[in-house]
Amino acid sequence: MKSPLVSVIIPAYNQAEFLPETIQSVLNQSYQDFEIIVVNDASTDNTDEVMAQFTDPRIKYIVHEKNQRLSAARNTGINASTGGIIFLLDADDLFHPDKLRAHVEFLAEHPEVGVSYNARFELNHSSNTIREMWRPPLSVGLKDLVIGFPFSPSDTVVRREWAFKVGLFDPEVRTAEDTDFPCRLALAGCQFAGINRALNYRRYHSGRGRANLPGRINDVERVQAAVFADPRCPEEVRALGRMAIKHHLMVVVSLALIQNETELAHEYVRSLVELDPSVTEGDPCELTEFLLSECVADESEDHETLLARVFAQLPPELEWLSSQYDWAIGRGWLWKGIRAVLWGRESDGRAYFARATAHGASVDDSLMQLATYHLLGYETEFGTDAVMQALSRLRPYINRVTRRGGDLLEGSYLVNRAFERYRASEYRRVPGIVLRALRNDPSYLMNRGVVSIFLRSMTRTVFG
Repeated sequence: MKSPLVSVIIPAYNQAEFLPETIQSVLNQSYQDFEIIVVNDASTDNTDEVMAQFTDPRIKYIVHEKNQRLSAARNTGINASTGGIIFLLDADDLFHPDKLRAHVEFLAEHPEVGVSYNARFELNHSSNTIREMWRPPLSVGLKDLVIGFPFSPSDTVVRREWAFKVGLFDPEVRTAEDTDFPCRLALAGCQFAGINRALNYRRYHSGRGRANLPGRINDVERVQAAVFADPRCPEEVRALGRMAIKHHLMVVVSLALIQNETELAHEYVRSLVELDPSVTEGDPCELTEFLLSECVADESEDHETLLARVFAQLPPELEWLSSQYDWAIGRGWLWKGIRAVLWGRESDGRAYFARATAHGASVDDSLMQLATYHLLGYETEFGTDAVMQALSRLRPYINRVTRRGGDLLEGSYLVNRAFERYRASEYRRVPGIVLRALRNDPSYLMNRGVVSIFLRSMTRTVFG
């Protein structure tokens, strides 16, 4: 019997509630030459009963008698697989119906690529509604991989030969496997490339705390140290040094504050400020903006309550940051309102915008840039007509918060779209887009870059 081209590896530990929908998202694929390897890592729930419901012969089910943790479970699945292309899928995430086909075709067209990945839909906590999209850069290297998480495991597809070339996942790195594995691939010369589509759905769960935060930081620091010590590590990456831990520190700081681990939060806040004093500079500062982003991630939580808890626990030397508390409250309602209206939850959005107005929130350049980024991603997935409809829904709400704010947002989106079309050599489309942007925001007449692409596109259109 011929081996399938694709193997989908699903490690499962106490995820029986979500596993049926996860497996079904693979069975529903438009590309059907696959096998599914589910590894039950000694779950204590009814995972066995759930798996007994599936009779598709393409599903292999393996049970660990003792819990061996995530990396070992993934390795068990990969070792039992036969496919030349390995798809990673967490047991509570979902694949878009075209996930397998898109990556199989992409890798066939790009034999030089060892790992492909894609954008994803971020689901609201404990819900199937979409919160937003995450769009990683289409090209990443070791530097990107060592300092953060440009893509998640369920976004990731790896050629079999590359997975085995680096020895699969290393269970010894514990919670840092999603940093370690891609970094070892990059050090070995593996090329990464992204597909510009959202092809999976990532679940989040309300009320789930994160244990052993010091262990998480220690695990990442050990992985980073190993990367820097590797003779294959480029000097520009090694030069990151201690700064490479910054993003990870900020994540742990926010988790410690939200989880009321005050003493630990103080330790890591001080380490963060010592590492990069600029995180507390500006109004709002980078630290406040990051803490806000973490507090508005869960729609089922009141971010005002979370922010009050977070600001109350800041160390004494940073109590002055409380002056940015009111800004964070208003900005949180405003961003939640934009997200809700954009993704079709207009009744929620209406309530959020009302709260934003009551708190005196306003649309500034940073919010404009953030919203524009998400609108461009929305267009990539659903097309120009869909994004213009979304803008027509958003405009009246944003205009009530900031006079002409919605018009300015549409102008920002259109100008960015014009630059994208210009870079793609679609010169005939650029002048019309720029003129529409100017109707929303005439100040672009003073922008040399906008005027330049308009005139150059006109010239190329007329004279070829």
